[in-house]
Amino acid sequence: MADIRSTKDVDGSGKADLMLCSSCGSVLDPASGLCPRCLMPSGDYASLDPMQAARVEGLLISKAVDKRPKPIVVIGIWVMFLPAFIAGLAVAAQVVLDGAGSGMSGFLFFWIGVGLSIFSLVVLFKVTRNYFRPSESDDGG
Repeated sequence: MADIRSTKDVDGSGKADLMLCSSCGSVLDPASGLCPRCLMPSGDYASLDPMQAARVEGLLISKAVDKRPKPIVVIGIWVMFLPAFIAGLAVAAQVVLDGAGSGMSGFLFFWIGVGLSIFSLVVLFKVTRNYFRPSESDDGG
């Protein structure tokens, strides 16, 4: 959340209160709800709106998947998604082991389990791959 505040003398009056985005470091207008550069929510608006809270969580996971994450982020992603991967496989395996007599509910549970496993595996793969990928500053060029 962008909530680092600093007072800047923008027009000579010393009244402008600007914020810095904690995600990308851009200077923000306190009245704006989002950072124009990285689209992270800013100020109290982000912490009060439940839909914004869900959006922020999605942005954080997508940032972890798109660029090289910190070690604590990799550990957190593994702690969250490895149990989901195992649970999805367990649900799909249980439906298969119960046989074809499960009906429509068995069909739905099987595909929900498979979908959860695939989603979890993709997130784990992308975050781990990005963590072990050499950064551009390590190229030497």
